[in-house]
Amino acid sequence: MAHRLALLSVAFAAAAFSPQAFSQGALPFDLEEITVDPSDPKFPGIDFTFQPVGFEVSEAAGVAVMDFDNDSLLDVYLPNSEFQASKLYRNLGGGKFEDVAVDRGVDQAVQRRAGALFLDVENDGDLDLLTFGYPGYTASMDLYTLFRNDGAPAYSFTDVTTSAGSFPLAPTAELTILGDFGGASAGDVDGDGYVDFMATYWARLPGFQYDQMRIWRSVPNSPMPPGAEDWSARQFQDVTISSGLDEWFKGSTWMPSLVDYNGDGLLDVHINVDFGIDIFRLNDGNGVFLSNSSVAAGLNGDPVEQRNEMGIAFGDIDFDGDLDQFQSNAFFGDRFYRNDSTFGVSGEGVIFKDFGPQVNASVARFGWGAALSDMDNDADLDLLEVSGFRDPSSNFYHENQWPLTLVDGVTPLYTNRSDQVPAFAKTQGNPAGDEDIARSLVPFDMDNDGDLDLVVTRPGISPWLTPGDHKRTAVYENTLSSSNHWLQVDLRETGGSRNVVGAKVYVRAAGVTQYSQVVAGSSFLGQMPDRQHFGLGAPGNLGWILVRWKDNSITGVLLPPKDSIVTVAHQGFDFLGDVYPNGVVDAFDLIALDWVIANPALANSTFGHLPYKILGDLNGDNTLDVRDRLLLEQMVP
Repeated sequence: MAHRLALLSVAFAAAAFSPQAFSQGALPFDLEEITVDPSDPKFPGIDFTFQPVGFEVSEAAGVAVMDFDNDSLLDVYLPNSEFQASKLYRNLGGGKFEDVAVDRGVDQAVQRRAGALFLDVENDGDLDLLTFGYPGYTASMDLYTLFRNDGAPAYSFTDVTTSAGSFPLAPTAELTILGDFGGASAGDVDGDGYVDFMATYWARLPGFQYDQMRIWRSVPNSPMPPGAEDWSARQFQDVTISSGLDEWFKGSTWMPSLVDYNGDGLLDVHINVDFGIDIFRLNDGNGVFLSNSSVAAGLNGDPVEQRNEMGIAFGDIDFDGDLDQFQSNAFFGDRFYRNDSTFGVSGEGVIFKDFGPQVNASVARFGWGAALSDMDNDADLDLLEVSGFRDPSSNFYHENQWPLTLVDGVTPLYTNRSDQVPAFAKTQGNPAGDEDIARSLVPFDMDNDGDLDLVVTRPGISPWLTPGDHKRTAVYENTLSSSNHWLQVDLRETGGSRNVVGAKVYVRAAGVTQYSQVVAGSSFLGQMPDRQHFGLGAPGNLGWILVRWKDNSITGVLLPPKDSIVTVAHQGFDFLGDVYPNGVVDAFDLIALDWVIANPALANSTFGHLPYKILGDLNGDNTLDVRDRLLLEQMVP
């Protein structure tokens, strides 16, 4: 191990790259819909059609994409609609899927389900399945179902809802009234090492008071009784009141997100709000969320008459080591927020600025699901969004044209190039019908060929449009043909656990350091894979991977193979503090950190290819300052 770490300085010093050359020619890819005709040889086997019967069900079109059977192929779960069972499509490889929901015990043909999350509830390395009900006008004891993944070799599921506590709602002073399901997100909120979750609800009748959210904490269960096969090692308690999230108001909440916004290792909460100010509340470290600071953070959806946020997407679009975010909107234009947060001794805190109007990303299009993903593997994040309108087009693709920027020289220029992906954007003209009315969007590499394909749910009805024939859930194959390379990073926590929400991944390639954070629950009623995808550009030079885990330790991988899926496990060694990378934390690192703090611009221009910013950020706030220096002093022998 010491020999491996000693190679750090040589390997990092060699990892300096030139920026990716920019081209404004035709897109190197298209998005081909392969779910149109079941007789087509390319038909993937995902044959699912929502059958809504009313407005509330028309929004219930979630999708979760994860590898539930640990075979390195991403599988797809689609919750049932009013008249049919849920589907679990197991990936067979080569872009082919088979429905195994009945065989694996998760079809839920009777219960109404609108969304789901794959979570490693027991930290045993197998992804369990948590499904979300659609309560309607009143609260229901049938809100959630927890299926335990029984692991190898069958990877079947057992309903353990009863032993997990049956999810009773905590009593509130007012009558509990939950609207329609608005979304879900999960992560370790209280720092005990186990995954918690929250769900939001959309007020069906605007102007009436509703409970807006529920948050559930995982706690230990009693030992399994003899002969009890349907047993959960964890129970879930409704901690909505004690966590400070007992909100009861006239607004309507859509997608929630549990994300570390201020770099302290704690999962904060952001919630898209329809008809009101968005919710942004920091975690105080004890599982309690502070008062709403969305206005101070610039995440309030200003102006007031245009606050109708629904879906959300995260990504570091400007390579500064923090998460920017896009929020879809109804009628009044989307939000595209650049993260300008600064922390440390003189930092201002969490600050976002909406630059959507400057890149034509604020047009009114009734947006739903969204993603920030590198569709052409050129090492920057593009924007995709699906919509509820057909005219002039329903779905949108905005290309990130980095290194071109807005006049500020920092914000990437995004250009609407939907016309070059017409099958996805639906710009070719369609017969009367509702196939364009989409809800959720999740990019995923369905065939492990290194480019991102798409799954898009289409519920097929809306009160704003004339209903037509219901169309099946769409799968779009990415036809990328370029010299750009790629990397995908699969994370495993200590002991092989899949509980990696909140882990931060840094990849150095194509002259930039890319950053991502594992989030469970985004887009609209969607779950993106926890496998992180990075385009590497051409020639695709790749220097290193660094993972900052939830405990703030760092695992590094030097010169990983490109065009591959790399599994990074939480190991017993740590690169944190090795600012001057020689494999050990010593006095040289103190000298190096002092120089970097005194000369930040010169350090970036001279050593920008080195991971000194990440390794020297001991407290994880994305800022190098005297507080990191004090912590480093304690580490140096």
